[in-house]
Parts: sequence; structure tokens; C-alpha cells
Amino acid sequence: MSSIIDLTIKQSKKNKVVKEDELNKFIALEQRRRAFEGIHLYYPIKAAEMCLVPNVVIPKKFRVPEFIKYTGTQCYITHLKAYCNKMVEVVDDEKLLIHFFQDSLSDISLTWYMRLDNTKVKKWKDLVDAFMRQYKFNIDVGPDRLSLQAMEKDNKDSIREYARIWSEVAAQVNPSMLEKEMIALFSNTFKASYFEYLVRSSVQHFSDLVVIAEGIEQAIGLGKIAYPTEKERFH
Repeated sequence: MSSIIDLTIKQSKKNKVVKEDELNKFIALEQRRRAFEGIHLYYPIKAAEMCLVPNVVIPKKFRVPEFIKYTGTQCYITHLKAYCNKMVEVVDDEKLLIHFFQDSLSDISLTWYMRLDNTKVKKWKDLVDAFMRQYKFNIDVGPDRLSLQAMEKDNKDSIREYARIWSEVAAQVNPSMLEKEMIALFSNTFKASYFEYLVRSSVQHFSDLVVIAEGIEQAIGLGKIAYPTEKERFH
């Protein structure tokens, strides 16, 4: 009886060893397969195929400029002009223009660039056309004079911060506004107490209007002017 039990235990151990060996062999094969796929993925020919434009030659003395990143929400025309101005040193090299354009993108616009088909982007114009098609809606639905006038200062923002935000939006309006029109529209975004003093100021420059608005804000904080509750408009 004892010999039978011993034989059973030995057989069980043997089976366990066999299963462990099979498992180890499977793991080893899996590791080799993954290693092979990794080599295949990063093989130089495959890496070259991943590039939007092949055989780019970067001049030794060329230094990549610091670009303002395009996130997909700004004016695409402004971005293209700013990019070309930064790349003026190599503006005649279309391959460099295409290659470094990715450095001027971020967020979803960078993802868009990475998904471009390199068989359809052969020239700088091809990339520009694709970029304009992708982000044309930013012009179609961009800010206008009505949307500027509808803006309001958030209570947590200072006058200077609000003026910065407002002027950045105003810069996207097409056609561009004269400073006189900016002054009128900016004044119209304030509540009654601000509006009354801003209109009376008759300033000629937007920066002077911001200074006056800051003075009104301080006066309200000191209780010298009643806190505004409603917006006023030009009639």
C-alpha cells in the first residue's frame, strides 16, 4: 500500500515538472515572438515609412525655432503665417517645412498630423491644403463683433486680465477692427457704473481705456462708486 502511495506521489511530481517545463517553454517562445515583432517594428525601413516626408536633410547650423503651438482652436491662417516667418531661414526647403510643422502643433492637431498619409503629402502645398481643410471651421465659426460685445468680465478676473483675454479674441475678428471700434465694443461689455465713466473718458487708445477701467475698479473696491449690477449699452 505504501509503495502505491509513493508511486502516485512520484507520478504527480513528474507531471508537475512536465507542466512547468511546458509553461517555461511557452513563456520563452512568447518572449522571442515579442522580441522579433519589436525588431520588425523598429527596423530602419519601417521607421522611414512612418515619416511624413523621407530623406530630410537638416542643415548643421540650423536651429529649430520656438513655435507658438497650434491646438486646433486658433486661426489657422495666422498660424501658417507665423510658422513661415519663424522658418524664413529655410523657407525654400519644402521638406524641412513639412517635417518641422509637427513641432508647431500640440494636442489634437498634432494627432491629426501624425495620421496624415505620406503618399498624399508630397509638397508643402499639400500639407497646407490639408491643414486648411481640417481647420477651416475656425474661420467659419470664429468670433465676430456681436460675440465680442456679448463678453463679460468674470468677477475673479482683474481688469487687466479681462482686457488681455478680450483683446486676444478681438484679434481673431475678420475684418480687423480699428482701435476706435475696439474701445466702443470693449466699453459695451461692462456694467452700468463702469460704462458711464468709460464713455465719458473719450480716450483714443485701448490701453488708456484699460487704465481708466482699473481706476473704476479700485474706486468700487473703496466704496466710492456703487457696485454695478447691470450692463449698459450704446444706443
